[in-house]
Amino acid sequence: MRDIAPAGTRRPSILEGRDMMLQMSATPVSSDMRSEPPLHAVSGKSSCPRPAWHNARLQAFMSPERDGVPELGALASQPMDEDFREAISGTLKAGEMLQLPETMIVAVNADVVIEPTEEGCVVTGTRGRNNECRLIFRHAYRRVSCHLRVPNGAAEARITFLRSPSQKSPALVELQSFNICPPHLRQANGAGGFSMTIDYDADPLNEVQGILWRGGLLQISRVSLTP
Repeated sequence: MRDIAPAGTRRPSILEGRDMMLQMSATPVSSDMRSEPPLHAVSGKSSCPRPAWHNARLQAFMSPERDGVPELGALASQPMDEDFREAISGTLKAGEMLQLPETMIVAVNADVVIEPTEEGCVVTGTRGRNNECRLIFRHAYRRVSCHLRVPNGAAEARITFLRSPSQKSPALVELQSFNICPPHLRQANGAGGFSMTIDYDADPLNEVQGILWRGGLLQISRVSLTP
């Protein structure tokens, strides 16, 4: 999946590691911020199972109780560091969800793999491209830092931060997207790659309650969240 920047927009280049080059551009979704588009069946193609986005399980997960009353999109009261150490390593099939104490991992159109590491687990996939995974948080946060690694040979990917829902607007809408381009020089033996951190500071009343990963293969190792 490739995104074409508007005319006149320059994608800044950032040098990561020794000789790996990262090209990342921040893409505002739009002034009116769109919610997830409806799904359309393609004639002649079997569709993989996709979880209903506004199902009761997700709505309940995003509605922690405050003073005994569920509150959709409630702002967190303390920081949270999600390193996925509570997850059981293995494969989350397309269409399935895995609930952790403070995070819901949603595999959409492709399997998601939970790989153990010395510091917890990483959330990754099995495809070099066309991945789609969502990390939904129980609470909303003002500042988010997403720590990830881009393997050598991966296709272009996109990380999008999702605005917290409310009773008046119960949908998770896209706030800001970051396009991650692979290195220009790729090693034929599959070695290499680079690591990076994407920081996002949300405006009041537009706090973040989810991350959407689309496109090329990534390894998300940690998400640091501050209310």
